Amino acid sequence: MKTEDYKRELVFIFFAQKKVIVWTTALIFVLSVLIAFLWPPTYGAYGSILVRGKKIEKSPELLEKEELRPFPVTKEDLSSEVEILTSPDTIEKTIKYLYDNNLYYKKKKWTKISLNEEVYNIKNSLKTELIPASNVIEITYYHKNPNDASTILRVLMDQYMIYRMNIYNPDKAELFFAQQADNFHKGLETMENELMDLVKKNKVSDPLKEIENNILIKKDLEQQLNILKNDSTEKILYIEHLEKELNKKDIQFFSFIENNPINSANGLSPKLQTLVVERGNILRTYSPSSEKVKSIDKQINETYASLKSEVIAYKENQLNQLHIVNEKIRNIENTLDSINARNVELQKQLILSQRIARESNLLGFSYDTFSKRREEAKINTSVNATNFSSHISILSKAFPSDGPVFPKRKVVIPLGLLVGFITGCSLGFLREYFDHTFKNPSDVYNYAGLSLIFSIPATEETEKKGSENLGGTGLRTFIVGKTRENLFVIPYLVSFLNLIKTRIANPRGKIYNGAEANNFKHIVKKKKFFTKNLKRNLL
Repeated sequence: MKTEDYKRELVFIFFAQKKVIVWTTALIFVLSVLIAFLWPPTYGAYGSILVRGKKIEKSPELLEKEELRPFPVTKEDLSSEVEILTSPDTIEKTIKYLYDNNLYYKKKKWTKISLNEEVYNIKNSLKTELIPASNVIEITYYHKNPNDASTILRVLMDQYMIYRMNIYNPDKAELFFAQQADNFHKGLETMENELMDLVKKNKVSDPLKEIENNILIKKDLEQQLNILKNDSTEKILYIEHLEKELNKKDIQFFSFIENNPINSANGLSPKLQTLVVERGNILRTYSPSSEKVKSIDKQINETYASLKSEVIAYKENQLNQLHIVNEKIRNIENTLDSINARNVELQKQLILSQRIARESNLLGFSYDTFSKRREEAKINTSVNATNFSSHISILSKAFPSDGPVFPKRKVVIPLGLLVGFITGCSLGFLREYFDHTFKNPSDVYNYAGLSLIFSIPATEETEKKGSENLGGTGLRTFIVGKTRENLFVIPYLVSFLNLIKTRIANPRGKIYNGAEANNFKHIVKKKKFFTKNLKRNLL
């Protein structure tokens, strides 16, 4: 089985559609030449920005100290810088700066609509590119004038630096921190005044220290109170014992009384004891009714009466001492109660002063924090005025291109020729693809499903004569198509053998009859014979 030669088919299509290819190539080439020489040139201005680091943000709501750690620059950070650079606000500030300083847009009146249109014109003319494996942003601006392009891009980069500073270090930050610092300072003064009023009211500068002193005094007084209470108890029992001895009917010598003159060597108690002993000796000799015994009894009674009087006086003295001890106990107890009450008041003052001190410390810490933030904001504001940034640098200032970036003749003309040739080939192949006429003998079998007997070379004579009677035999044939090289014939109602026999019998006979000539001419003029129409005509 013979396979198709695709290379031959491609060459065949190329030469068959050479007019389409040539004219399309020529048209596009001419257009590229016109563009290269007549199109208004567009120039470019180039600049680049280096992102050195990421700004470390500190939240103003956080009062405690933060551990600040540097973070690497990410693609998201670079994309954020690109968005700030190409934002409408940055471009609008650029336009206003150019207009105010007569650098561009001279004698032009702006409206809101025209300003927005110019903003988007500049935005569409901007092109940014992130340089791979670096933190560099390359900026390109296109304009009809190279000097204007360089000027606009330079101002745009400067306004970007200023606008970026205002975003990361807003002007209102200093005012905000100043207001917060003033508020905390006022609160701190209020707390200090409350503490001073509290000290003046209680006349105690350090309640905790006074409480400690009172506790020591209280401890000493409690010890004294215990001693006095013990003394009081002893005296009470001692006085009760004296009363009990005094109430006895028998003679008592009260020798248990110590440190008293009655028990001294010449005291009444030893004297009474001597008289009692002497009476006992006398009773051994005399009777109780004798004068001598009565005389000694009288002395004993007088001495005992004197002794008893001394003991009663001694008891009164002990009662007086007991009263003194009780008074001391009462005074100490009152003092302890006063100390306890004072300690309670001091404790209240201490708690209140500690609360005020805590609030004062918190307010003081907040005041210090916002004061530092205010100073930082002042520094950032000063930095904004100089357009200095520790995180962003202009790596290369705006500079114009060495020539027009479009159109470049050395690129546009060869590219137009190449594009024209490719477009022409594409159109030619498309035209060939959608052309369903029979172009070679093999299409008869491929599209119509009929066998090919023979083909006749296409000449002007065959095209004019059309179809004639085949040797007067009455046999009929139909010419169904025309190629650029030959005409091909399809048998109908005759077999291949009859056709051969007829040709042998009448070798000089014409193969066309007059009736079919018109049909042949009609087919040649139309040059479009689809497969479905072919089958319908044949059937």
